[in-house]
Amino acid sequence: MRALLAFALAAFALLAPASAQSPADKYPERQIRIIVPYPPGGSVDVLGRLLAQRMQENWGQSVIVENRPGAGTMIGTAAAAKSEPDGYTLIIVVSGHTTNPALYASMQYDGIRDFQPVALLARTPVVLYAHPSVPAKDAKELVALGKAKTHTLNFGSAGVGSMTHLTGELIKAQTGIDMLHIVYRGGTPAMNDLLAGHLPLQFATVAQALPQYKAGQLRALGISSAERYASVPEIPTFREQGIDVVTTEWYGLLAPAGTPRPVVDKLNAEMKRIVALPGMGDRLAAIELTHSTPEELGAFIKAETERWGPVIRRLGLKGE
Repeated sequence: MRALLAFALAAFALLAPASAQSPADKYPERQIRIIVPYPPGGSVDVLGRLLAQRMQENWGQSVIVENRPGAGTMIGTAAAAKSEPDGYTLIIVVSGHTTNPALYASMQYDGIRDFQPVALLARTPVVLYAHPSVPAKDAKELVALGKAKTHTLNFGSAGVGSMTHLTGELIKAQTGIDMLHIVYRGGTPAMNDLLAGHLPLQFATVAQALPQYKAGQLRALGISSAERYASVPEIPTFREQGIDVVTTEWYGLLAPAGTPRPVVDKLNAEMKRIVALPGMGDRLAAIELTHSTPEELGAFIKAETERWGPVIRRLGLKGE
């Protein structure tokens, strides 16, 4: 009996280190895919490629960015939701992740239940840009123009239900002025029309038109941050102009639901390391790099979904 017990204990001792191994101990062992549900060239794509480069340098494994645009980001997001929950497929989402559930009658995934939050990566406020032909130097003067009904105040955005669109709708509702949303398939076509003078106004992220604004091709009438934004401190907030509108475009990293927590923790630590690297923000002008725990990102996504759902339904907005 003693010999049998000694054999069993020895066998357990041999097995214990293997059974105690965390799924993160050998992670990553192969190529990682970061899905970007947008075309190449935008800020989400740039951020994804910067992350991929830094992860690959640190871990010695290939990290690729896969652009899967379409259907209001739902094509790429559905692909991520259906992927194996092993840490080898990730996705960068923005505010549309929390507005789509109210915009679309049916979706192939649940934005909360089907994903494991990893880390908040970055955020940026929304700016109301105007063509120089618009005779308003700030949002207060624009409201006066709107109430006088002397000018047509059409505005563009990144698309129906985007944070840029919703910021405009909130300002319309709060000020009572008539601004017509002109639907574009993305912020770039709208910005091209704004620069050409075919569109008087556009709500866009700071970075989207920063060079043109700095060059004097556009005027900035207000910004949606709670306080003046560090990279453009001369732009007054909407709030200080008497319009209580504060909105944020944000960028978060998600994994499919069921991804092992040790892997999530390793990814979270890597994101924290990367966003703190010197020079990381050089290619992301006016976008504030940040970091969060998985729990903080999860709570934020839930709160944003609950915040925007009633607004979208009240406005009667529908996804295209």
